[in-house]
Amino acid sequence: MLRFSDAVLSKQERLSRWGFLGLTTAPLVGAVLFNHTGTPPFLLCPFRAITGIPCPGCGLTRSFLAIARGDFENALRMHLFGPVLFLAFAGAAVLMGLELKTGRRLRHPPFYSFNSRIQSWWWLGGIYLGYYALRLYSLFQTGEFYINPLKTIFLRS
Repeated sequence: MLRFSDAVLSKQERLSRWGFLGLTTAPLVGAVLFNHTGTPPFLLCPFRAITGIPCPGCGLTRSFLAIARGDFENALRMHLFGPVLFLAFAGAAVLMGLELKTGRRLRHPPFYSFNSRIQSWWWLGGIYLGYYALRLYSLFQTGEFYINPLKTIFLRS
C-alpha cells in the first residue's frame, strides 16, 4: 500500500517531480508515436555509425518500440534490459504522477526496503556490462559487425 507523508511538496520538489516525470514519460510516449509514424533517422546510434560496434544501449529503442506494439518476444531479442527499463520508466512515471496529484511525498516508495538493504548498485552495472560483452561476442561470432575491430587494430600495427 502506498502511504504519503503529511508534509506538502515544496515548489522546488514539485519542479523536480515535473522534470523527472518528463524524463520518464518521453521514451514511453516516443515509442508509441514512432510506431505509428516510423522511426526517425536521428534515433540511429552515432557510436555504431562511426565505429561499426554497437554501444551498450544499442537495441533499447527498438526494444521499446516492440513493447509499444505488444511484441514482447522481439523486445527481449532486441535488448534484454529493454522490458525492464520500460517497466522502470512506467513505474517511475506513475509514482511521480501520484506525488504531483496528491502534492505529498511518498513515505516509502516501492522497493524501498530492497534498496535500503543493498548499499551499492555497482553490481547492476557489472551485469549490464557483462550482457554487453556477451552481445559483442555473439555479434563477432556471427559476423554482424560493420567492421571487424580486431582486424582493424592489428592491420594498423
